[in-house]
Amino acid sequence: MQLLDDIHTRECRAFANAWQAWRGDELVPRRSNVRLEEIARQLHLVSVIEVISPETARFRLAGSALSQALGIELTGLNYFDFTTPEERGPRIARTQNLVEQPCGSHFIFPIAYSSGRTVQTEILSFPVRPNDPSAPPQIFGISVALENIGMDGTVEEPTQLPLPEGFQFVDIGAGVPTSDMHLAERPTASLSRKQPS
Repeated sequence: MQLLDDIHTRECRAFANAWQAWRGDELVPRRSNVRLEEIARQLHLVSVIEVISPETARFRLAGSALSQALGIELTGLNYFDFTTPEERGPRIARTQNLVEQPCGSHFIFPIAYSSGRTVQTEILSFPVRPNDPSAPPQIFGISVALENIGMDGTVEEPTQLPLPEGFQFVDIGAGVPTSDMHLAERPTASLSRKQPS
């Protein structure tokens, strides 16, 4: 299955196309090849996580839309802390797989807001290599609500975001992880190195 056929929002499609352009013929783009101006209209939806260790994945940048939805400033916080103790291990495994394989991820995530409404949100992420090999790898991700959330307030439980159902790894050319934890719950999608039309 081709990832671009599975994407729901134009914002995620624009993000995927930009990431494709950044990597060119490489498997994963280097940070120096990332052109944020190419996703200027989506930047408020984009977050960058640095995977520092198996216990720490720090928000280097958090899009204003995500911080507003959660009601907290995310920059500098550990992504792995936004889960229950039971789900911390699978979240760490998924995140480590994204940078070690390397591969992308795509899923639709139901998020409950303080208004009582649950809104489906599309999330797409891809790895980016640092310019300095000793620096931590990064994951660039975009989160797009499939409905208007303007009047819904903040997320009901901002510090306990559960693991999504329907998660899939995206094969960017290096395959996808095999896991005893059954993390991939949908058929794998792929994104070839050929420029999307």
